Amino acid sequence: MKHQWAFMLMTLLWLCCSPDNLCAQTPRLIARTPGTPEKKAATQNQQHWYRIEFDGKAVGYESLTTTPMNGSSRSSADDSASVRRIRDTRLKLRRFGTDLSVSAHLETIETADGVLQSWSLRRTGADGAAIERSGRWLAEKSAFELTENVGGSVRREMLNSIVQPRSAIFPAWLPAASTGTQRLWTSAVFFPETAAIVDVEIERGKTQSLQLSDGTTIAVTRFDYWPTNNPEMKSSIYYDSELMPVRIEQPLIGQTLRLERTDAANALGQDSMDSLDLQFHSVLPVKRTLTNLERSPSLSLKVTVGNSEQIDLPTSEFQTVEQVASNELLVTLLRPVMPEAGNTESVTNPRKPYIDPLYTSSSRWMTTENDDLKRMGIVAAGATLVPIDKCKRLTQYVWKHVRVSPFSTAMQPASEILKTMRGDCTEHAVLLSTLMRCQGIPSRVVVGFVYVPNPSAFMPHMWTEAFVDGKWIPFDSTRGPIGVGVTHLRVSDSVLSDDIGSGTTLFIPLLSFLGRATVDAVAENGLKAN
Repeated sequence: MKHQWAFMLMTLLWLCCSPDNLCAQTPRLIARTPGTPEKKAATQNQQHWYRIEFDGKAVGYESLTTTPMNGSSRSSADDSASVRRIRDTRLKLRRFGTDLSVSAHLETIETADGVLQSWSLRRTGADGAAIERSGRWLAEKSAFELTENVGGSVRREMLNSIVQPRSAIFPAWLPAASTGTQRLWTSAVFFPETAAIVDVEIERGKTQSLQLSDGTTIAVTRFDYWPTNNPEMKSSIYYDSELMPVRIEQPLIGQTLRLERTDAANALGQDSMDSLDLQFHSVLPVKRTLTNLERSPSLSLKVTVGNSEQIDLPTSEFQTVEQVASNELLVTLLRPVMPEAGNTESVTNPRKPYIDPLYTSSSRWMTTENDDLKRMGIVAAGATLVPIDKCKRLTQYVWKHVRVSPFSTAMQPASEILKTMRGDCTEHAVLLSTLMRCQGIPSRVVVGFVYVPNPSAFMPHMWTEAFVDGKWIPFDSTRGPIGVGVTHLRVSDSVLSDDIGSGTTLFIPLLSFLGRATVDAVAENGLKAN
């Protein structure tokens, strides 16, 4: 029974019958009719967070990230561009003395309307039992090639299907797959948790009103879906006017499990936020100790995750990324080259590239309207009018005057940091970025990893970037005169707008690496890797 309940939760809570019965259905994939409007694929990254509630109480969270794949191959008759979707689920729930807790990480490559091309799953139940499997669609064989790691051994098999099924991440593709005026249709869906292909009946309802948890009422479109051989196990998804899912309801042991869209801080909750803060104390180990970093103009790193998983990192002015394989990156870190401090020649780019006003505006975190911070910026920057010199002087000032405290992802506004002048990398980054804005220099904070030699590893870190001479240039006031060399591995950045709820949410992208990724150095350009 325990296995069955957990199984229901991870397969949208209605696959409670045996896999043999499910596979006995003839899979179907609805075809588009001429003149059917085509939904466009996403053109930029999207991330949605959900708070999971059961019996009126928060029991976990789920996040769903969708990333367009430029130039991706199309392995099905569907001509939609491919996207990568990553769904992370954490559920902590006990019912009738049974622990239903589960942790799962699902990655898929699929079309915008859900036709599944490849996938990988890592799932751990409350008893510690783990599932690790992956698959890819082979069009020439009309089958999924499945790979499963069991007790250190690898098992492979083929799962045949008349049609190429859709992904089990229903909220992401239901509106795109809906076909014009047709309200009731059936599609084959593949469920990684059981490696089963199931026929699912889908019904698009009329526009209705929905009251959200904050008391507001909005107009929504409701989609219901259920296995064709078990219509009692009906789930519902409610989409707003922009076709973004705002609520998901799924049956569970006579009650309803609800997923409500919210921001990351509310989805995670305080207990989870505290737990995540501890996770960020872990590191990415490097196989060899790196030396000569202070003089090396570049550093090449091989970043790898498991064979069935996917990984990516952004490219920037001083970080190039080559996708060697879906689970392997070649990252080259470049040393920023800047004029010496005191150089009176203007390095202002005459083209004056456009920069979003958000990078110079005040916010709840970067309180640039604070008079004391304005005065500090004037004192710290000195008399120079050269932006790059201002940035260097501001960095030195913060390094000298902010006392170091132990690392935490908790974050304070610059006005509060000013009162204690104490903090870790987050306080350094926020204060330095704020002082730059006070001096009229666009700035943002960056989250990633910084190399430490003992032990040889990359640890979570935050630093600052300033937009000078048409480039985003990194500065790190925790490093003092050392500056930013080839030691900072960039993962994401933030303008620190008012809607950022906490510092912990900024570090969440690092979870894709911690506990998953391994790093090795590629020796070159005078770098020594022992």
